Amino acid sequence: MEEIQEQTLSTTLQSIADDSGAVLMSFIASEKVVRKSPVSFDYTSITIEDLYAIEKEIEEIKFKTNLPKELKLVIHTPGGQAYAATKIAKYLQCVFENIEAYVPYEASSGGTILCIAANEIILDEVANLTPIDPQVPYKDVRISAVSYEQAIQDFYENWGNLSPMEIPSPYQQMSREFDPIVAKQFNKLVTDTMLVAYKLMNQALNKENDPKRRLELFNIAYELVNTRTPHGHVIDKREAKELNLSVSEDTTKLAYLKPFKQWVRDNINEEKTTHIIKTYYPKSVKTKVAKSNNKRNNKKNGK
Repeated sequence: MEEIQEQTLSTTLQSIADDSGAVLMSFIASEKVVRKSPVSFDYTSITIEDLYAIEKEIEEIKFKTNLPKELKLVIHTPGGQAYAATKIAKYLQCVFENIEAYVPYEASSGGTILCIAANEIILDEVANLTPIDPQVPYKDVRISAVSYEQAIQDFYENWGNLSPMEIPSPYQQMSREFDPIVAKQFNKLVTDTMLVAYKLMNQALNKENDPKRRLELFNIAYELVNTRTPHGHVIDKREAKELNLSVSEDTTKLAYLKPFKQWVRDNINEEKTTHIIKTYYPKSVKTKVAKSNNKRNNKKNGK
């Protein structure tokens, strides 16, 4: 693949911002493992620090110019905290009227949460999303909260009509592992994640008065959360369309993926545990700073 020179890439990204009248924002995870000490390592994942960085970028744009109503968000991430991803998604929906999520390669887990909060998702055959079933600590490992519920359901379907003495011994021992309080907590988490996903999509698509589409969105949320596939299951473009996600086939938007892929490749080797968040915004209109200077000059000149 032909590489775009750094200076040319910057010019291209600025041109996209100018031509579309939108803010371009990167949300790129480094693929480098960061050494924290001689024996411990860390890697990029979505945290609340990413929200602070995004807010800072947007406030700086607001200081310089009128904030555009559209955002083109370029997402490359393995995921992270669902709480932080949800806060970022809700914040961006409050700030922008229209959001386009571009996935050059990967928007997994929390990255998928950001995507479903967008009005459109733009990805090609090499890109992927993943399920968003919440991951929780359980007995010194992390598991899907959905898996715990599914294990109980499977047990009930196989042995629910039998008395305890009729259940084969290995499964009697298994039944003692189920904790009703843990099950209830996991159920609440799964239900909340599904409702959040539904509300983000409904807000993005403004379909609250369309009962048919509301049902479709609820089914999408259910499929993304109550999955029997692994958390890292690859949802490619074809599967995303089968799920009825708002996948765009606009050729102009698909063409933007080429420079956005380069944007990702140019940043994935930074040693950071937070996402690389950079922005471009339209420069075709006078900024607030320029307008303020013009006013002062006009006063000096008696205009």
